[in-house]
This record gives sequence, structure tokens and C-alpha cells, in this order.
Amino acid sequence: MDSHGAAVRPNHIDWSLPTLRDLSMAHSESLRVIGQLLEAGEVDAFDLEADGQNYLVKGDSLTHVGEWVLRNALGRLDSFEDTQRESTVSHSVLFSRAEIYRLDRQAQLRRGREFSQPVSHSRLSQLLRTLGDHLDRVNAGAFQISWMADSVSVFFQLLDGQSDSLTFTVDKLQRLGLSSRFRRSSRAGS
Repeated sequence: MDSHGAAVRPNHIDWSLPTLRDLSMAHSESLRVIGQLLEAGEVDAFDLEADGQNYLVKGDSLTHVGEWVLRNALGRLDSFEDTQRESTVSHSVLFSRAEIYRLDRQAQLRRGREFSQPVSHSRLSQLLRTLGDHLDRVNAGAFQISWMADSVSVFFQLLDGQSDSLTFTVDKLQRLGLSSRFRRSSRAGS
């Protein structure tokens, strides 16, 4: 409280609402955030689709615990409990840009209070970020990722309407993330 009895907000937290520009995060940032949640839910095989605004994570290997972690982060446990009563439910979780932005801001605040640890390029979140860097560089709008234990396939549509697909081994994707050439080219494309 200040001298007039009004509540004082801490200076280190930005309390402003996100602008439209803030919500247009790069695919690399959005995929990293989703990857962090998938790591927490111990999900190692999934399909991920993006339409330019939303990201949909789905798959049969999205376990009960993995789906709970994702829905809990989004504050959607009520809908999760309802879907668990249905026997033919497809395991999927939809992330909007605003939700990804909120989750990223929360993680930034946590990182500010914790000691920073070295980045491991073999973590799912960093591998997804590397793939997102590539999608950002080629100006992908919509895409589909199929993530398996031994390979990653991505089909993407460019903003100009052209489409392409790539397949990586997880090891090759890790090497791309470590490559300074790849990091320099991803920064130049931003």
C-alpha cells in the first residue's frame, strides 16, 4: 500500500494485457511452450496440428496423466473429467495463441525466480523449438507434425500457398539445434 492506501503493484511484473502483436508468437516459441508441457506429462509420441492461430495436440499415446497435465495447465480440468466418462474420446488438447502466451509469461516469471539451468538440446521442448525455427524461417502458416520415438515428420503449407514435407530423425533434429549455422540462419529469418 502506498501513503494514500492504494495497492502498489510490483515493478517487475508487466500487468498490461497482451496486444495482438504479443499474441503472434513465433512457431518456435509456441512449440517450445507446448513441448515443456508435453515433457511434464511424459508424452513422447503425438500429433500436433497448427492452423496459424491454434495448436491441437492429439494422439493415442497421450496418456491419461499427459492429458491431465496439459488440461490442468490450461485450467480445463472440468472438461477433462467430463471426457473421461466417455469411452470413445479421442485424446486431444487445443491451445489458443492467448493460452500459449499466458503459459509462456508464467514460465518467464518462474524462470526469473529460479536459478537458470543450461539448455539441453535433447529435450523435447528444445527439439520442438528447433523445428519451429525452421517453420518460422520458411514462413509456414499451417502445419502437421507427427512425433514418434525415432522420427519426426512435418507437412507444412507456406503463406504463399505452396506446401512441402520433411522427415527428421530425432538425432538429426538435435544436431540442427546445436548447429551454429542453423541458429544464425534462424535469427536472420526472424
